[in-house]
Amino acid sequence: MSDATARRILIASFNTLSGAESGVALLKSAAIGLGNVAVITRDDSGEVKFTESQDWGVGKSALIGAVAGLILPGVGTITLAAGGALAAYFLDLGFPDSLLKQMGEGLTNNSSMLVALVDATSTSQASNVLTQAGAVVASTAETDLARAMASM
Repeated sequence: MSDATARRILIASFNTLSGAESGVALLKSAAIGLGNVAVITRDDSGEVKFTESQDWGVGKSALIGAVAGLILPGVGTITLAAGGALAAYFLDLGFPDSLLKQMGEGLTNNSSMLVALVDATSTSQASNVLTQAGAVVASTAETDLARAMASM
């Protein structure tokens, strides 16, 4: 991986439920190069939810499988749709779900967190954008979330 495409993990916490979503929008509008992005929220009842830009989920994977079933002769659409859904269940293409859940459990109620792979050349700019939006930001030279959490 060249320096131009190297990425670093950036973690930003917000004291509102919508802060992390707004942070993603701000990073995109500032033309920050992003890889996988996770938004983690903890609502007023303490329930943790998260979404990722590179974790397809069961629905999208099933749709891809179904489309493949229409294109590939001799293989049923339903069979490939089920296979796509099953693959999504067992494959996590983004950050480890267990780590995102653990990070969410550390949030206070009615707050959110953004975890993003940011182009290394844009880490400082991304940090400034999020800080100006009210976030508490931490960044690391790590590209692996588990190692990044251990180093912070």
